[in-house]
Amino acid sequence: MILDKIQSRAQNLGLAAVGVAPAVEEVLARFPWAQSVICAALSYLPPEEPPPDARPRGLVARFARGVDYHLVLRQKLQSLREIILGIYPDALAEVCVDTTRIPERKLAVLSGIGFRGWNANVFVGDNGSWVVLGEIVTDLRLPPNPNPQQNKCAECKECMKRCPTQAIKQPYVVDRNLCLSDVTQRRGVIPPELRLKLGNRVYGCDVCQEVCPLNRDVAPSTPEFARRVFPGAHPDLIELMLMTEDDFQARVRHSSIGWIGRSTIRRNAAVAAGNLESEEAVSALEQLAQDVDPAVAEHATWAIERIRQRLSR
Repeated sequence: MILDKIQSRAQNLGLAAVGVAPAVEEVLARFPWAQSVICAALSYLPPEEPPPDARPRGLVARFARGVDYHLVLRQKLQSLREIILGIYPDALAEVCVDTTRIPERKLAVLSGIGFRGWNANVFVGDNGSWVVLGEIVTDLRLPPNPNPQQNKCAECKECMKRCPTQAIKQPYVVDRNLCLSDVTQRRGVIPPELRLKLGNRVYGCDVCQEVCPLNRDVAPSTPEFARRVFPGAHPDLIELMLMTEDDFQARVRHSSIGWIGRSTIRRNAAVAAGNLESEEAVSALEQLAQDVDPAVAEHATWAIERIRQRLSR
């Protein structure tokens, strides 16, 4: 009965899928009382958004272009949690959305809501791999899904062949040191050979999903991600580079990309401007080259040199 109510509420909330997985070893290490894990997927695919003008602009991966998905998914999972506690007031039920070290992709597959493609992402029905995952860990003994989904990965190797850094070393195995999505989110100095691969990306990378045939005809389906809010798909690089601490606190800190910090965002914007070889961005880069953060200054200097090399040709 409780699973029927959860499934019904999940559908009303716009979740792409919900299933139950057993509490595996990695879950028990964090939640020793756990018996079951309710797994949910939510489509985050936003409508396509062309650049508004010819100014030097960056590129943001689709999962971070609008409202922070952690907030949207957590709210929906809290609604499911209320059903559990309404029936079992003494039950333990912990909502997890990307902030707890449990194997969410493994759990999603065990719960029957999706399968893993060679790019290591979970594919969920008609939503492809454009989904984010969340869980409710509970001490209730709920029946796990006995029928994992058939793996429909075409094994075309497009994700492996087209990855800009060849980060997908073998099916399902991604070298996080090379994955550009991870590179944009890490603090510190980016190796020069990876800076060139970033292009104009300032947060995340979608290549392994864009080239996947299973994602070809997926359409946006979640209204919350259709709203146009910062950062959008193509943030202005000069504005990002010249962002003051007050600007960051007022506009960026609570956005989907704010957690990586002002310095990391400005560093990424500097690399993007250098890869675009944007003469228009030189003045902003010269200011960044004097920044107190040595990583920001180093990447701005690198970008200026790239632009000057182009101008001298």
